[in-house]
Amino acid sequence: MKNVYSRSFKIAPPPRNSIIATISKNTLYFISEVCNNSDIKHHKRAFTLAEVLITLGIIGIVAAMTMPNLVTNFQKKRAVTQLKATYSILSQAFERAKSDYGDMTNWDTGSYYGQSSNEDELFKSFTEKYFIPYVKPIKNYGITTFKKIGYDGLYYLNKTTDDSTLKGKKYIIALANGAIIGFSLDGHCDEPSTDSEGNWVCDSGWYFTHIYIVADINGIQNPNTLGKDIFAMKVESNKFGFYSYSNTQNDREWLLKACSKDSTENRHCGRLIQYDSWEINYPW
Repeated sequence: MKNVYSRSFKIAPPPRNSIIATISKNTLYFISEVCNNSDIKHHKRAFTLAEVLITLGIIGIVAAMTMPNLVTNFQKKRAVTQLKATYSILSQAFERAKSDYGDMTNWDTGSYYGQSSNEDELFKSFTEKYFIPYVKPIKNYGITTFKKIGYDGLYYLNKTTDDSTLKGKKYIIALANGAIIGFSLDGHCDEPSTDSEGNWVCDSGWYFTHIYIVADINGIQNPNTLGKDIFAMKVESNKFGFYSYSNTQNDREWLLKACSKDSTENRHCGRLIQYDSWEINYPW
């Protein structure tokens, strides 16, 4: 009977581990030869100085084209964030005052009608009763002007000066979020004039209509420009909101014209930002 196990060990396949070891040795030898081959080294190619300079030049051009837009977009978003925070503080303060004192129609506004003097003291007491306790300022400047507390100027988007806001008397405070707020009376005066310092005064009977509020969302630092970091608000007819002349000026086309660099109506820009879902979509 033939023995099926009688094959010679000479023709038997090598152990599996031996094959792996042989392949590994050959692979390592090949890698070693490649790495030490002087011809291959000779043909390796680096970037030339000219290529590096051209690449850097292209990167510089692209950066120069995109960086201004990136910076402007960042500034716009930051301004909107600061504006929303300041608007919320003032709005909540007004609502809390209404909760304590009732509708604005019941507030002490009647004392202003027909006044030709002492309106500063009247407004001081009014502001300190209905606003100051609810906004909790970190600094109270009292009745003064933006110019007197350190402002060099206030500007429109076209960079012309807004002297009436700069020099007009207001009850000015500083908030914890960095904003500076100026409250002032707004209404009708039969005989307006200016005093020796250029401040607006009323020489006739004063007729109160609403509270005018100027909010500088980042304090005294630049740009101190209406529509950029300075926005106007008001309290009228038992409502708080951004400044407006009348309800007929709420369409977006009119607001875009008011917030252009050809206009001196930039105090309406807050309303446009709110209208556009808290985004700045006008020339900035």
